[in-house]
Amino acid sequence: MRRLLLPALLLTLTACQAGDEAAAPPVAAPTEAAAVAAVPDAPAPAAEAHAHAHAGLMAHEPWSRPLAPGATVAAGYAVLMNHTDAADTLVSARADGVGRVEVHSMAEVDGVMQMRPIEGGLPVPAQGIAQLVPGGNHLMFFDVARTWAEGETVPVTLVFASGAEVVVEFAIRNEGPGGMADHGDHAHHEGHEGH
Repeated sequence: MRRLLLPALLLTLTACQAGDEAAAPPVAAPTEAAAVAAVPDAPAPAAEAHAHAHAGLMAHEPWSRPLAPGATVAAGYAVLMNHTDAADTLVSARADGVGRVEVHSMAEVDGVMQMRPIEGGLPVPAQGIAQLVPGGNHLMFFDVARTWAEGETVPVTLVFASGAEVVVEFAIRNEGPGGMADHGDHAHHEGHEGH
């Protein structure tokens, strides 16, 4: 009797396993997200969003100081970032209510700080930066038609040699990001009123 039960039991178990395999749901094809994760060179969606946010030409933390009543000249600062594989050059800028905007350098010559326009513009290397800072390269805003007050923003269009134009909001504040002061740049601006 035992000899008959054992083969019957094995036959029953084999039939159950075959039934379980038939009833098992089919394995789903991998989702697109899983497929991206499985390919080591493919960027993750978050990385793609970050890359898109940091693409092309941009200006980081642009700012300028408030203007005293009656003042018509201001300086502008920012970190220009080039997230492309081609070098470019900041050649000019424009802003509503501003007569003209020039790209200037500032350097010490024979113990005297001198400011002058940068011939040909400010180069911004491929995948690199160019800084507009107090005491160095900066934008000069001439014939400003109104007072810029602390807390305001001023839209400025940056124009590059490639033809790219980037509109950025210059924050009007007494000091730059991280407490970067203007180091008295405005003392020499008075000589540019008739520039």
